[in-house]
Amino acid sequence: MSAICWGFVLRLGQGLIEASLTLLIGVAVAAILRRMVTPAGTRKLFGRGAKGLVRGWLAGMLLPVCSLGVIPVAREMRRSGVPTGTVLAFVLAAPLLNPISFLYGLTLAEPSTILAFSAASLLMTTLAGVLWERVFAPADDAARSEEFARLADLDPPAAQGPRRILSVLTTASKELVGRDLIFYGVGLLGSALLAAVIPFGSLQNTMKHSDPTSPLLMAAVSVPIYSSPLTGMMKIGLMFEHGNSIGAAFVLFALGIGVSIGLILWLSVEFGVGRIVLWLACYVGVILALAYICEPLLYDTAKVEVDHTHAFDDYSCPFLSGSNDLEGAARIKLAEKYGPLEQTSVYGLLGLLMLGAVAHRLDRTQRLERWLTTAPATRVAGPWWNRAVPGYVLGAVSLAGLVLFSIIGAYVFYPAPDEVLTEMSMVRAEAVVAARTGRVEESSRQLERWDLLSRKLQVGVFIRTGSLDPKAAEAADDMRERIEELRDGLRAGESRDEIAERILTLEKAYSVCRRWFDKEPKAIP
Repeated sequence: MSAICWGFVLRLGQGLIEASLTLLIGVAVAAILRRMVTPAGTRKLFGRGAKGLVRGWLAGMLLPVCSLGVIPVAREMRRSGVPTGTVLAFVLAAPLLNPISFLYGLTLAEPSTILAFSAASLLMTTLAGVLWERVFAPADDAARSEEFARLADLDPPAAQGPRRILSVLTTASKELVGRDLIFYGVGLLGSALLAAVIPFGSLQNTMKHSDPTSPLLMAAVSVPIYSSPLTGMMKIGLMFEHGNSIGAAFVLFALGIGVSIGLILWLSVEFGVGRIVLWLACYVGVILALAYICEPLLYDTAKVEVDHTHAFDDYSCPFLSGSNDLEGAARIKLAEKYGPLEQTSVYGLLGLLMLGAVAHRLDRTQRLERWLTTAPATRVAGPWWNRAVPGYVLGAVSLAGLVLFSIIGAYVFYPAPDEVLTEMSMVRAEAVVAARTGRVEESSRQLERWDLLSRKLQVGVFIRTGSLDPKAAEAADDMRERIEELRDGLRAGESRDEIAERILTLEKAYSVCRRWFDKEPKAIP
């Protein structure tokens, strides 16, 4: 029972850290749409009919949000009167890919497979939107959207100047502490609880290419589990490396990354439980059909299917029953997850939460809202650099800035090769020393860091040079296989001589990998 409790705490903390940045971006985009783009501009941005469905997919692919961070954006689209089919297409498409996770997939998974997954996402999300509009939408659905648009247009726009900028901040903070906070909490709590009760290591021998039930099992596990786009893409990359089921990988892509309990609850409250359940059941059916179609078409027969994988360890309890000092182990694992980039996003999320709570508490009469939407009585023409700019221009620039932010974030998350190699050298030393001295948990943690750094190394080279030498990629793959073998040997309690032999094999693979990546990369002309 203690393992389940501390497993729940750890998985909840990890989920919150993963979701912090994409939640911040989600409420920021919702505030920008309301205060700068305006409801009329939002409807024009997304369009109607088939064009609207495709635009919903494209906008979703560009914005770095997750299956929880998409909720405030979708609610603002709904409030502005965007057709329901377009809203649903956006909801399903937005969490799947963003520039950072797409680059990761292209580098560490098969590029043709990732491109096929992206194309399939356009097909299935567009089909889901059409299916809603033609089959599941209530008779008054279009009329309700028009009524939402009429009411939204009655709201006064934010005043130009500093007030408009301040209105975006206050709106984002209020969105974060509003009703949607329940859906965020349900998504994270439900995911953490399910992961805690699934026994440690119980998924390590699943999702095999040779097992025809793998896509079904993945659907059962991935729907209730929250996964950010980048984390989900990392698991898909591991599935490709280990020769796991491509169909199960596609299900993880479409449902594990794209759906969560919190999102399903929001959809049910917004559009009706019965209709959403039937609509989602059809959507899952389409995904499973595509999964079984892509299995023979995309599976790389050159890959050797491994007996077990650690790709799904995050979907199960992180601790064995009877383990000692679970509190300390949970603290260490959370600290490893809580890097400088994650600290910034978590602090930003907490700051916005406090601001929203204060705004709700002190502005119950909406005086701040009236001040933000009341233009000054007189407006003096300012210098050229302080001229009034239309809201839709500011909105477009802000949304483009978010896309640019995600691209810059890719360079921050995937540092230059020399930086990664320096950190990898230190992690390697700590992992080897811990393995030689019998400190299994410490060695396992450092080996996991080593594995992640090897992936960052590959992506960092790719985004800076535009290519990656196949032999260098092969050397990195071989090194990761040796890392996993050493980690498995430690956990299996192998003898000191056996561990020493595995360390020697890993050191050789590391030397080969380092020689390939130590070469000065050529810049893109």
